[in-house]
Amino acid sequence: MRSDMMLRHVSSLTPGAVSLRHSTTVASSSNASGSLMRSSQAGRSLQQKFYENRILDRYTSQEPKKVTLRQLVLFGRQLTEDKLIASANYVRSELPVRLAHRISDFQYLPYIAGTNPHLQMVYDLYWRAFDEFRKFPVVKTLDDNRRFCDNVKKNLLEHSQVIPQLGMGVAECAELVAPEEIDRFMGQMLISRISRRTLGEQHLVLSEQFDDDLRAHLGLRPEESFAQLGRAPRGFATQRIGIVRADCSVAQVVHECAQRAAGIYEDAYHLPPGSAPQVLVEGHVGASFMCIPAHFSYIVHELLRNSMAHVIGRFAHRLESKTHVEGPLFPPIRVTICASHSDIVVRVSDEGGGISPEVLPFIWSFTHPLKAKHLHNFHAIHRMEARVDEADVVPPLVSFGFGLPMSRVYARYWGGNVNVQSMPGYGVDAYVQMPRLGNVVENISARRSL
Repeated sequence: MRSDMMLRHVSSLTPGAVSLRHSTTVASSSNASGSLMRSSQAGRSLQQKFYENRILDRYTSQEPKKVTLRQLVLFGRQLTEDKLIASANYVRSELPVRLAHRISDFQYLPYIAGTNPHLQMVYDLYWRAFDEFRKFPVVKTLDDNRRFCDNVKKNLLEHSQVIPQLGMGVAECAELVAPEEIDRFMGQMLISRISRRTLGEQHLVLSEQFDDDLRAHLGLRPEESFAQLGRAPRGFATQRIGIVRADCSVAQVVHECAQRAAGIYEDAYHLPPGSAPQVLVEGHVGASFMCIPAHFSYIVHELLRNSMAHVIGRFAHRLESKTHVEGPLFPPIRVTICASHSDIVVRVSDEGGGISPEVLPFIWSFTHPLKAKHLHNFHAIHRMEARVDEADVVPPLVSFGFGLPMSRVYARYWGGNVNVQSMPGYGVDAYVQMPRLGNVVENISARRSL
């Protein structure tokens, strides 16, 4: 396989064709001088490509240094300047390794997919970030860390384009590449993307919290700067754990997601406040677990949104009926929480009519022809971070065919899973299983997915 990889490297640093990055159009025999000039340009570009891919190979030969949620929590407690700088250098050295493996995945894409302009754009974003992080100097001071954080923020913002671009790219390749190949590629891309954002966002929040506490310790007003402060006072430490919650309440997340989903459909269908399908929470309602709330909230919100949409759709005739309906307009959605010593399981049960047997086998696919048409809706948006709080940029009722597979990616990243049991003509039971103790390492692979 190594010879095939080198052949792809010669073809182009960018996936697909030479014309994507270093255009070398073949001249006619009547233009010998132009042909010689382009031949010289091509020679230089090939030399550059081999150089750049030797750099990439040095990073793809390394395995990611995986972490657990518990490690992130313990590291943040008693956070000192030295630990914060160590965190910066871990992220600085780890991001290029994770990016390099995904860049390698692009280079193994079939030619026809590699020439897609949307996938090329993602590739270029990844390469530019890889180059910036590998060249960033070692972080030695708090000022260095603040500059590093600025670079991380910039890249996170730039990469908010990645999901729409991937969606449009794979939609356009859906009939050209086997669905199972594209699904493996998408799964690997997205789970690696989550891992990089987790490391970056965790360090950013730790740094912001450290600076806030340091500012308070020094008695500085918000408008005063300590940019010239090279070191924190001796013995200064803060108790922070970043984006992780050690005791996230499952029921609270369910209630918050239910309220948000209900608001979406009440606004969309002009329903009276409180008339959306009620969400009843039962079981171990006091259960909590260690997680990143943004990840878990996305999963729960997607499941509740799907349930509400189908329940409202199935019983929409009640909205138009002139006959008075006793009680709620819609049957409730039941959420059952089960907590064991090591796991949390959440079941979302609805009476939305179930999933068609023709569609059910493909609900986890990103690109099956039955779903690929929804991916074209990505043309309507410019950025997406797969969070529940981005209704300002992502129309809440537009379907991308993306929510369920992305929910499973989030769950599997931390060793969990999402499954669905359909009862045709009645409803759906969706199950979320998540490790409870935070002691499972990230589920990321260094190996290419194709």
